[in-house]
Amino acid sequence: MRTSEERARLIHRRTEEIKQEHRKKKQQGLYAVCMAACLFLVIGIGAMMPGLMKGAADGSIVHSSGTASLIGSHAALGYIMMGLLAFLLGVCVTVLLYRLHRRCERQKQEDAGDGEL
Repeated sequence: MRTSEERARLIHRRTEEIKQEHRKKKQQGLYAVCMAACLFLVIGIGAMMPGLMKGAADGSIVHSSGTASLIGSHAALGYIMMGLLAFLLGVCVTVLLYRLHRRCERQKQEDAGDGEL
């Protein structure tokens, strides 16, 4: 037969396990939402490019004389913009995932410290 102290410890341990499972589910949901948002952003930007290029071909985009020669040709403008936006999106995703990973590590350390009670 178990004592009240042992029962209390077991209840506390099980409660922490349940909380940890909920945190993991929440994090996985957050990862999925972030990835879906990034994918949606890339697809949206890609879908907008033909319209921007059509506007560039019509002459509605006017370049000043100080513009770099790469941007001066209208054919390369879409590729350059898409490349820059994809790079910026990659940087944002990397920073987001790094922060989420660090937060997860801190929570594991806190959980390990709390488990010693």
